[in-house]
Amino acid sequence: MTQHILTGGTGFVGSHLLADLLAGDPADTVRALARGNAEGSAAERIDAALAAAGASPAASDPRLTVVESELTAPLCGVDPATVARGDGPLVFWHLAASLQWRKGQREQIFRTNVEGTKQALELAASLGADLFVYVSTAYTCGALHGDIAEELHRPPAFSNVYEESKCAAEHVVAGAEGGPRTLILRPSVIVGSSVDFRPSGSYSGLYGYLSELRKFKEMLGDSEESVRYTADRAARISFIPVDHVVADARAVVNAELAQPSRDIYHLTGRSESAVGDMTDYLLKLLALQDRLCITSEEIPDPTMLEKFFAKRIEFFADYMRREKRFVRTAAPDRAVHIHEITKYIDAENRL
Repeated sequence: MTQHILTGGTGFVGSHLLADLLAGDPADTVRALARGNAEGSAAERIDAALAAAGASPAASDPRLTVVESELTAPLCGVDPATVARGDGPLVFWHLAASLQWRKGQREQIFRTNVEGTKQALELAASLGADLFVYVSTAYTCGALHGDIAEELHRPPAFSNVYEESKCAAEHVVAGAEGGPRTLILRPSVIVGSSVDFRPSGSYSGLYGYLSELRKFKEMLGDSEESVRYTADRAARISFIPVDHVVADARAVVNAELAQPSRDIYHLTGRSESAVGDMTDYLLKLLALQDRLCITSEEIPDPTMLEKFFAKRIEFFADYMRREKRFVRTAAPDRAVHIHEITKYIDAENRL
């Protein structure tokens, strides 16, 4: 029997991982740490996230306990004495994070992603956890490009504050002493389920880019002005479906519990989807192929509209300009090809 404690169960990956844990060994138990807010109590928010992930509500599973918590409070606001320790291993999964990325939100982002991680580590140590699993991002490599190794990074710069905060949190995890063994898992750009291609609760990454294109089309209205933006059509992006992330994470953790091997794993797909092919499909789908034009060069004289559009897609810009190829040691090999990416786009567009 394994005890699982999970933060981030109301999020995209966290809800899918939680659903998978509940579908696993019937002897396992799961505690999901979440906070209540204006949308509902912690339990209500967990139920909503599980529903978005296509799973049954928490109340229907006696193995799941939802615990009201506050990530940045001491020990995440959880009294360790209320968590009885079983005989089997205890795995602490830390997925809760702020997905904000702008410089003006730096203090809040670092408080959640770095201080929150410190408190989760403290709680895991207080509970006697055997393994602390930090789900990070492959993009902690920041401005580095080309082949990216499974190692801690100290890049010269970052594309945004989100990357910087997750990199800082990785160093906190890797440098932790006196607590459980730590493991860092790094997914790349996560899309919906490979089973039905639906977004399954995601609003970022590919879906965030699609959303910005839709908003820009609405803003253009009847205007005939066209817009240039800088990207490398040949650059390939590493996508991975959420169910593959969960399956890979579970496999890596089980293997590491049995025989410790590595401290960092990329949960990524081979970069097979070229920016040009993906963008061509998106622009045709939205009837924007004559309004938006990729150029490989920096635009020396951008119009006001081009400056506005560049600001709207600022988060995505660096990912479309320089290719990152993530070294992956975990089996099996993963890849999402362009003909599959179009299925994810179509499934989201039908919603």
